[in-house]
Amino acid sequence: MEETRKPARKPRAAAPPKPATRTAVPTGKTSVRKPAARVSPAVAKPPAAEREEMIRTAAYYRAERRGFTPGYEWEDWLAAEAEVTTPAGPQPAPKPRKASARKPKAG
Repeated sequence: MEETRKPARKPRAAAPPKPATRTAVPTGKTSVRKPAARVSPAVAKPPAAEREEMIRTAAYYRAERRGFTPGYEWEDWLAAEAEVTTPAGPQPAPKPRKASARKPKAG
């Protein structure tokens, strides 16, 4: 039986030395870094025809819930449009506001 062997690895050549880094020259100005802006994940938008169908369906169900009472068509449509347009998924709960640190004045 014949053994197959992998060829031996050649030793890596030494990496070339890194160039010296430039030192900052003081100009009298201080630089302040701004925090990075939060980037929301990209959400694929549905095609216009599919989006309109989703709005139409949501508006229909809204009208059905209120018993198809006439006169609220625009409200149903706009609410459905807002519902379809907003990104889906759990929304973070708003942070509670801190209580005022001031003491009430004694009268």
